[in-house]
Amino acid sequence: MYSPLHEKVAKIVAKKKYAVTSCLSKKFYLPTFKLTLATAIIGSVKGRIDDESIEKMRSLSTYHHAYARKVESRKLTSNELEYMAKFYIGLKTFIKEKKIDLVILHNDTRWYHAIAVLICNENNIKYLVTEQGLIRPHTTVIDNKGVNAKANISLLDKELANSDTGGFSPNNTHDSLISMMFFILFILSFSVERFFGKPTILKYMHNRYSVRKYYKRLSRKLCSINDKKKNRKLSIQESSALLLLQLDHDSQFLMYSDFSSNQEVIDRLNTKCYELGLSLAIKKHPLDMNEYNLPIDAYFTDGDLSTLIRKSKIVVTINSSAIVSALNSTTPLFVIGNSMYKFGKTLEHCTIESIDPSLEQNVHIRKNYLGKLEKNYLLLGAGYDYCPSILEKKLEQLLN
Repeated sequence: MYSPLHEKVAKIVAKKKYAVTSCLSKKFYLPTFKLTLATAIIGSVKGRIDDESIEKMRSLSTYHHAYARKVESRKLTSNELEYMAKFYIGLKTFIKEKKIDLVILHNDTRWYHAIAVLICNENNIKYLVTEQGLIRPHTTVIDNKGVNAKANISLLDKELANSDTGGFSPNNTHDSLISMMFFILFILSFSVERFFGKPTILKYMHNRYSVRKYYKRLSRKLCSINDKKKNRKLSIQESSALLLLQLDHDSQFLMYSDFSSNQEVIDRLNTKCYELGLSLAIKKHPLDMNEYNLPIDAYFTDGDLSTLIRKSKIVVTINSSAIVSALNSTTPLFVIGNSMYKFGKTLEHCTIESIDPSLEQNVHIRKNYLGKLEKNYLLLGAGYDYCPSILEKKLEQLLN
């Protein structure tokens, strides 16, 4: 994770700390860990790879697998599977030799992190998965099973020993100035590493970490802030369904939905909206620069999300973080991908074709769910701002 959170967790629960990283530059975030490169672990595995390990790699559910299948329309090659299998075999040996009894990782959709989870499950080793929080911008997810669609939703009913935050209110966000400064240092270091020492960088990573990519992302973010300062308002028409788009190369889109592109979602949902007598309002992800072909009754909208949701007849999304905003409303919500929001009649998980606005969705259950999400599931804190006592209580909940 691009923050000191893993360092802070290790300080509380561990005496010995080992980090297996996808590149040397991750050392920025793990200064007190003894670092081992993933490429070194892979290089330590010699000889023929057994068929069972290859099949385990083939059956993994990861971002890399989903990207190859949906975007590149292909299966993983024998070279890819063998590379992953070597990491699986090498990491399993590493964990055993170091007598590791807790593994922590960020985002379980990455293939090398999914392998770590697989090893933990096979050997009854505890693990924690981190991700940015569902209630933005001051919360973080730490889960002992997975994140997003793989989350341990039983944690919603497992209260912390003491949920009192002691008046702690984080000043940082995941995109705070200090977080951005450290990330810039990481990106620059990674660029140098890639230029001079490519053998230290793991293959098939989810992210190329190019300076150009993040320069463009920062520019878009600044443009978005300027637009908000100008109070840009785009209206939403009466009798409209609101579609909250995600990036169509996002892990939630590729791994936890049946769709191959946002264009497919737009076309199929517009057909359903026509049947329901609704127009289709589409809110793009802030980083989405793609162009889409809009049917006659579809249009783009933007502005305050809560207002758009309130004025819509229904809200539809695959698994956007904006689901929380929709749950704070009385507007019917339909999730057309797999998600962790399975809690009574808070919303409806369904296919596009089975969307039915007349189905009951209980506002009181929504409020109850959001209360549990905030109190029992999410960790208060973000970026470089975490409270040690709150973190300690959270770890007690997860590990005991």
